[in-house]
Amino acid sequence: MDNGLLLIITFSILLLALIVYFIWLSKRKKRHVETLKSDWNKFEKALNNEHISGIIKYGTELIWNENLTDSQMKKMKESVYPLAEKHAELENLKNLIYNKWLDWNRDYVGTA
Repeated sequence: MDNGLLLIITFSILLLALIVYFIWLSKRKKRHVETLKSDWNKFEKALNNEHISGIIKYGTELIWNENLTDSQMKKMKESVYPLAEKHAELENLKNLIYNKWLDWNRDYVGTA
């Protein structure tokens, strides 16, 4: 096989993989925007009923949603932390919330 043809095939495959990745990323962002409100409502309903498995399910989905707002994060932190003391099953969600909070409040060197 000719070296030029091999280079063209290699770059074509890489370009195709990049295009597929960005299409997937775009669909994921749209899905996150669409599901944020419904997941938040379901999370609040589970909190009001103290339905632990619902809190874990929708809280985890919210934490991984890239459109979660700061006020929603604070509300999650204020509501899940006290419940985690009573229910050990919420410890993982509590850690996820804490880690996301740390990530958002990270002090980058040279930015302060």
